[in-house]
Amino acid sequence: MVAPPSLPAPKATETALASLADVYGDGCYARFLQAHRRIGMAPLALVRFRQPAGAFPDPPTADYTLAINERGRGRMVFDIGAGRHSLPFRPGDLVLKPPGVATHFAMDGPHQKSFLSLPARLVTELMQGAAGPDGAAPDFGALHHGSFRAPAIARLMELIWAEAAENNPHGRLFSEGAAMALVAMMLRLRRPRSASQPEVRPLAQPRLRAVLDWIEANLSESFGLTELAAVACLSPHHFSRAFKAAMGETPRAHVTTRRIERAKEYLEDRDLPLAEIAQLCGFADQAHFTALFGRRLGMTPGAWRRARG
Repeated sequence: MVAPPSLPAPKATETALASLADVYGDGCYARFLQAHRRIGMAPLALVRFRQPAGAFPDPPTADYTLAINERGRGRMVFDIGAGRHSLPFRPGDLVLKPPGVATHFAMDGPHQKSFLSLPARLVTELMQGAAGPDGAAPDFGALHHGSFRAPAIARLMELIWAEAAENNPHGRLFSEGAAMALVAMMLRLRRPRSASQPEVRPLAQPRLRAVLDWIEANLSESFGLTELAAVACLSPHHFSRAFKAAMGETPRAHVTTRRIERAKEYLEDRDLPLAEIAQLCGFADQAHFTALFGRRLGMTPGAWRRARG
Protein backbone atom coordinates (compact mmCIF):
# COMPACT_ATOMS: atom_id res chain seq x y z
CA MET A 1 0.00 0.00 0.00
CA VAL A 2 1.21 3.50 -0.83
CA ALA A 3 1.54 5.65 2.26
CA PRO A 4 -1.11 8.33 2.81
CA PRO A 5 -0.31 11.91 1.96
CA SER A 6 2.32 13.32 4.31
CA LEU A 7 2.44 16.88 3.01
CA PRO A 8 -0.12 19.42 1.84
CA ALA A 9 0.03 20.39 -1.79
CA PRO A 10 2.33 23.36 -2.45
CA LYS A 11 0.31 26.54 -2.72
CA ALA A 12 -0.81 27.28 -6.26
CA THR A 13 0.06 30.61 -7.79
CA GLU A 14 -1.62 32.55 -10.57
CA THR A 15 1.52 32.09 -12.66
CA ALA A 16 3.37 28.79 -12.77
CA LEU A 17 6.74 28.76 -11.05
CA ALA A 18 9.68 29.01 -13.42
CA SER A 19 11.14 25.70 -12.24
CA LEU A 20 10.46 22.83 -9.86
CA ALA A 21 13.91 23.64 -8.48
CA ASP A 22 12.29 26.63 -6.74
CA VAL A 23 10.09 24.28 -4.69
CA TYR A 24 13.13 22.33 -3.46
CA GLY A 25 15.52 25.26 -3.25
CA ASP A 26 13.57 27.47 -0.85
CA GLY A 27 10.00 26.16 -0.98
CA CYS A 28 8.03 23.62 1.04
CA TYR A 29 10.32 20.71 0.07
CA ALA A 30 13.59 22.47 0.98
CA ARG A 31 14.22 20.12 3.91
CA PHE A 32 14.57 17.19 1.47
CA LEU A 33 17.25 18.93 -0.61
CA GLN A 34 20.64 17.18 -0.95
CA ALA A 35 22.23 19.20 -3.76
CA HIS A 36 21.32 22.08 -6.07
CA ARG A 37 23.38 23.13 -9.10
CA ARG A 38 22.96 25.39 -12.13
CA ILE A 39 24.88 25.18 -15.37
CA GLY A 40 24.93 27.25 -18.55
CA MET A 41 23.23 30.49 -19.52
CA ALA A 42 19.66 29.16 -19.83
CA PRO A 43 20.38 27.87 -17.14
CA LEU A 44 19.75 24.17 -16.55
CA ALA A 45 18.82 23.60 -12.89
CA LEU A 46 19.82 20.33 -11.20
CA VAL A 47 18.33 19.09 -7.91
CA ARG A 48 18.99 15.95 -5.86
CA PHE A 49 16.70 15.11 -2.93
CA ARG A 50 15.71 12.34 -0.52
CA GLN A 51 12.17 11.79 0.72
CA PRO A 52 10.47 9.30 3.03
CA ALA A 53 7.42 7.29 2.04
CA GLY A 54 4.40 9.50 1.42
CA ALA A 55 2.63 11.70 -1.08
CA PHE A 56 4.38 14.67 -2.65
CA PRO A 57 2.23 16.80 -4.98
CA ASP A 58 4.04 19.35 -7.15
CA PRO A 59 2.64 22.67 -8.41
CA PRO A 60 2.57 23.54 -12.12
CA THR A 61 5.87 24.94 -13.38
CA ALA A 62 6.95 26.53 -16.64
CA ASP A 63 9.71 24.00 -17.31
CA TYR A 64 10.05 20.41 -18.42
CA THR A 65 11.29 18.37 -15.44
CA LEU A 66 13.24 15.21 -16.24
CA ALA A 67 13.56 13.13 -13.05
CA ILE A 68 15.36 9.86 -12.33
CA ASN A 69 14.91 7.53 -9.37
CA GLU A 70 18.42 6.90 -8.01
CA ARG A 71 17.66 4.83 -4.91
CA GLY A 72 14.63 3.03 -3.50
CA ARG A 73 12.18 0.40 -4.69
CA GLY A 74 8.47 -0.12 -4.19
CA ARG A 75 5.23 1.06 -5.72
CA MET A 76 4.13 4.54 -6.57
CA VAL A 77 0.87 6.23 -7.49
CA PHE A 78 1.45 9.13 -9.80
CA ASP A 79 -0.25 11.57 -12.15
CA ILE A 80 1.84 13.73 -14.49
CA GLY A 81 -1.06 14.99 -16.58
CA ALA A 82 -2.44 11.81 -18.18
CA GLY A 83 -4.46 10.39 -15.29
CA ARG A 84 -3.52 8.55 -12.11
CA HIS A 85 -1.58 5.28 -12.36
CA SER A 86 0.04 2.78 -10.01
CA LEU A 87 3.23 0.92 -10.91
CA PRO A 88 6.55 -0.21 -9.43
CA PHE A 89 9.43 2.23 -9.09
CA ARG A 90 13.06 1.12 -9.44
CA PRO A 91 16.47 2.75 -9.67
CA GLY A 92 16.94 4.09 -13.18
CA ASP A 93 13.25 4.85 -13.83
CA LEU A 94 12.73 8.22 -15.55
CA VAL A 95 9.71 10.53 -15.53
CA LEU A 96 9.18 13.60 -17.72
CA LYS A 97 6.89 16.26 -16.22
CA PRO A 98 5.40 18.62 -18.85
CA PRO A 99 5.05 22.39 -18.34
CA GLY A 100 1.96 23.89 -16.73
CA VAL A 101 0.69 20.69 -15.08
CA ALA A 102 0.25 20.07 -11.36
CA THR A 103 1.54 16.56 -10.63
CA HIS A 104 1.14 13.98 -7.87
CA PHE A 105 3.57 11.32 -6.65
CA ALA A 106 3.05 8.94 -3.73
CA MET A 107 5.71 6.36 -2.82
CA ASP A 108 5.37 3.47 -0.37
CA GLY A 109 9.06 3.63 0.59
CA PRO A 110 11.95 6.08 1.01
CA HIS A 111 13.67 7.16 -2.18
CA GLN A 112 16.36 9.40 -3.61
CA LYS A 113 15.82 11.19 -6.88
CA SER A 114 17.44 13.86 -8.96
CA PHE A 115 15.95 16.00 -11.68
CA LEU A 116 17.00 18.34 -14.43
CA SER A 117 14.93 21.41 -15.28
CA LEU A 118 14.72 22.16 -19.01
CA PRO A 119 13.26 25.64 -19.72
CA ALA A 120 10.34 25.38 -22.16
CA ARG A 121 11.78 28.20 -24.27
CA LEU A 122 15.02 26.27 -24.70
CA VAL A 123 13.18 23.06 -25.64
CA THR A 124 11.07 24.92 -28.20
CA GLU A 125 14.17 26.47 -29.75
CA LEU A 126 15.92 23.11 -29.91
CA MET A 127 12.88 21.63 -31.62
CA GLN A 128 13.10 24.46 -34.19
CA GLY A 129 9.96 26.20 -33.00
CA ALA A 130 7.79 23.09 -33.11
CA ALA A 131 4.68 23.60 -31.00
CA GLY A 132 1.96 21.31 -29.84
CA PRO A 133 -1.77 21.60 -30.61
CA ASP A 134 -3.24 25.09 -30.29
CA GLY A 135 0.23 26.56 -29.79
CA ALA A 136 1.02 24.62 -26.62
CA ALA A 137 4.57 23.80 -25.60
CA PRO A 138 6.14 20.94 -27.61
CA ASP A 139 4.91 17.55 -26.50
CA PHE A 140 6.86 14.33 -25.92
CA GLY A 141 3.85 12.05 -26.35
CA ALA A 142 4.10 8.73 -24.53
CA LEU A 143 6.88 9.99 -22.24
CA HIS A 144 4.31 12.12 -20.39
CA HIS A 145 2.11 9.10 -19.66
CA GLY A 146 4.31 7.15 -17.24
CA SER A 147 7.83 6.16 -16.23
CA PHE A 148 10.33 4.91 -18.80
CA ARG A 149 13.88 3.61 -18.93
CA ALA A 150 16.66 5.01 -21.12
CA PRO A 151 20.24 4.21 -20.01
CA ALA A 152 21.72 6.75 -22.43
CA ILE A 153 19.61 9.56 -20.92
CA ALA A 154 20.48 8.43 -17.39
CA ARG A 155 24.18 8.49 -18.26
CA LEU A 156 23.93 11.94 -19.84
CA MET A 157 22.25 13.28 -16.70
CA GLU A 158 25.20 11.94 -14.67
CA LEU A 159 27.62 13.77 -16.98
CA ILE A 160 25.67 17.04 -16.62
CA TRP A 161 25.86 16.69 -12.81
CA ALA A 162 29.60 16.09 -12.99
CA GLU A 163 30.15 19.09 -15.26
CA ALA A 164 28.07 21.34 -12.98
CA ALA A 165 30.02 20.19 -9.91
CA GLU A 166 33.35 21.06 -11.55
CA ASN A 167 32.18 24.60 -12.38
CA ASN A 168 33.97 24.29 -15.71
CA PRO A 169 34.32 27.59 -17.64
CA HIS A 170 33.08 25.72 -20.71
CA GLY A 171 29.89 24.72 -18.87
CA ARG A 172 27.67 26.80 -21.13
CA LEU A 173 28.88 25.04 -24.26
CA PHE A 174 28.54 21.64 -22.58
CA SER A 175 25.04 22.32 -21.19
CA GLU A 176 23.71 23.50 -24.55
CA GLY A 177 25.07 20.41 -26.28
CA ALA A 178 23.76 18.13 -23.54
CA ALA A 179 20.30 19.73 -23.66
CA MET A 180 20.19 19.26 -27.41
CA ALA A 181 21.15 15.60 -27.01
CA LEU A 182 18.52 15.06 -24.32
CA VAL A 183 15.76 16.56 -26.46
CA ALA A 184 16.84 14.44 -29.44
CA MET A 185 16.82 11.26 -27.33
CA MET A 186 13.39 12.01 -25.89
CA LEU A 187 11.97 12.78 -29.34
CA ARG A 188 13.17 9.36 -30.47
CA LEU A 189 11.40 7.71 -27.51
CA ARG A 190 8.20 9.72 -27.49
CA ARG A 191 6.05 7.38 -29.61
CA PRO A 192 4.99 3.91 -28.46
CA ARG A 193 6.95 1.13 -30.19
CA SER A 194 3.73 -0.65 -31.10
CA ALA A 195 2.34 0.30 -34.48
CA SER A 196 -1.13 0.55 -32.95
CA GLN A 197 -1.81 3.71 -30.99
CA PRO A 198 -3.35 3.41 -27.51
CA GLU A 199 -7.09 4.04 -27.32
CA VAL A 200 -7.98 7.58 -26.40
CA ARG A 201 -10.52 7.72 -23.59
CA PRO A 202 -13.03 10.57 -23.67
CA LEU A 203 -12.61 13.21 -21.00
CA ALA A 204 -14.44 12.13 -17.85
CA GLN A 205 -17.78 13.90 -17.41
CA PRO A 206 -16.89 15.83 -14.21
CA ARG A 207 -13.73 17.20 -15.84
CA LEU A 208 -15.54 17.91 -19.10
CA ARG A 209 -18.28 19.80 -17.26
CA ALA A 210 -15.69 21.83 -15.35
CA VAL A 211 -13.91 22.77 -18.60
CA LEU A 212 -17.11 23.70 -20.43
CA ASP A 213 -18.28 25.83 -17.50
CA TRP A 214 -14.88 27.53 -17.33
CA ILE A 215 -15.02 28.31 -21.04
CA GLU A 216 -18.45 29.91 -20.71
CA ALA A 217 -17.29 32.01 -17.76
CA ASN A 218 -14.15 33.22 -19.54
CA LEU A 219 -15.21 33.73 -23.17
CA SER A 220 -14.34 37.42 -22.99
CA GLU A 221 -10.74 36.57 -22.05
CA SER A 222 -7.78 35.41 -24.11
CA PHE A 223 -6.82 31.83 -23.23
CA GLY A 224 -5.45 28.72 -24.90
CA LEU A 225 -4.98 25.01 -24.55
CA THR A 226 -2.64 25.29 -21.57
CA GLU A 227 -5.27 27.03 -19.41
CA LEU A 228 -8.00 24.56 -20.41
CA ALA A 229 -5.75 21.58 -19.69
CA ALA A 230 -4.99 23.01 -16.26
CA VAL A 231 -8.72 23.12 -15.45
CA ALA A 232 -8.92 19.42 -16.31
CA CYS A 233 -5.65 18.69 -14.43
CA LEU A 234 -4.17 17.05 -17.53
CA SER A 235 -1.24 17.72 -19.84
CA PRO A 236 -2.15 19.79 -22.93
CA HIS A 237 -1.45 16.83 -25.23
CA HIS A 238 -3.58 14.35 -23.30
CA PHE A 239 -6.34 16.90 -22.68
CA SER A 240 -6.62 17.84 -26.35
CA ARG A 241 -7.09 14.22 -27.41
CA ALA A 242 -9.49 13.37 -24.55
CA PHE A 243 -11.57 16.50 -25.21
CA LYS A 244 -11.91 15.68 -28.91
CA ALA A 245 -12.89 12.11 -28.06
CA ALA A 246 -15.64 13.44 -25.78
CA MET A 247 -16.89 16.37 -27.88
CA GLY A 248 -16.06 15.39 -31.47
CA GLU A 249 -14.10 18.60 -32.03
CA THR A 250 -10.85 20.12 -30.83
CA PRO A 251 -10.80 22.53 -27.87
CA ARG A 252 -9.93 25.40 -30.20
CA ALA A 253 -12.84 24.62 -32.52
CA HIS A 254 -15.24 24.41 -29.58
CA VAL A 255 -14.08 27.72 -28.11
CA THR A 256 -14.45 29.41 -31.50
CA THR A 257 -17.98 28.03 -31.83
CA ARG A 258 -18.93 29.32 -28.39
CA ARG A 259 -17.43 32.76 -29.11
CA ILE A 260 -19.46 33.02 -32.32
CA GLU A 261 -22.66 31.88 -30.62
CA ARG A 262 -22.12 34.47 -27.89
CA ALA A 263 -21.47 37.10 -30.57
CA LYS A 264 -24.81 36.27 -32.22
CA GLU A 265 -26.55 37.10 -28.96
CA TYR A 266 -24.81 40.46 -28.76
CA LEU A 267 -25.56 41.20 -32.43
CA GLU A 268 -29.27 41.24 -31.55
CA ASP A 269 -28.53 44.56 -29.85
CA ARG A 270 -28.23 46.79 -32.91
CA ASP A 271 -26.68 49.64 -30.89
CA LEU A 272 -23.70 47.59 -29.77
CA PRO A 273 -20.61 48.32 -31.95
CA LEU A 274 -18.92 45.38 -33.65
CA ALA A 275 -15.57 46.26 -32.06
CA GLU A 276 -17.14 46.03 -28.61
CA ILE A 277 -18.78 42.69 -29.44
CA ALA A 278 -15.40 41.38 -30.58
CA GLN A 279 -13.90 42.36 -27.24
CA LEU A 280 -16.80 40.92 -25.21
CA CYS A 281 -16.43 37.59 -27.00
CA GLY A 282 -12.67 37.27 -26.65
CA PHE A 283 -11.64 37.87 -30.26
CA ALA A 284 -8.30 39.60 -30.80
CA ASP A 285 -9.97 42.53 -32.58
CA GLN A 286 -12.84 43.35 -34.94
CA ALA A 287 -10.91 42.06 -37.97
CA HIS A 288 -10.32 38.72 -36.26
CA PHE A 289 -13.99 38.54 -35.27
CA THR A 290 -15.14 39.33 -38.82
CA ALA A 291 -12.80 36.78 -40.40
CA LEU A 292 -13.82 33.88 -38.13
CA PHE A 293 -17.51 34.79 -38.27
CA GLY A 294 -17.42 34.89 -42.07
CA ARG A 295 -15.54 31.62 -42.27
CA ARG A 296 -18.17 29.87 -40.16
CA LEU A 297 -21.38 31.53 -41.42
CA GLY A 298 -20.48 32.72 -44.91
CA MET A 299 -21.28 36.37 -44.14
CA THR A 300 -19.88 39.21 -42.08
CA PRO A 301 -21.29 40.05 -38.63
CA GLY A 302 -22.77 43.25 -40.05
CA ALA A 303 -24.50 41.37 -42.86
CA TRP A 304 -25.80 38.75 -40.40
CA ARG A 305 -27.23 41.54 -38.23
CA ARG A 306 -28.93 43.23 -41.18
CA ALA A 307 -30.37 39.91 -42.35
CA ARG A 308 -32.01 39.55 -38.94
CA GLY A 309 -34.01 42.69 -39.65
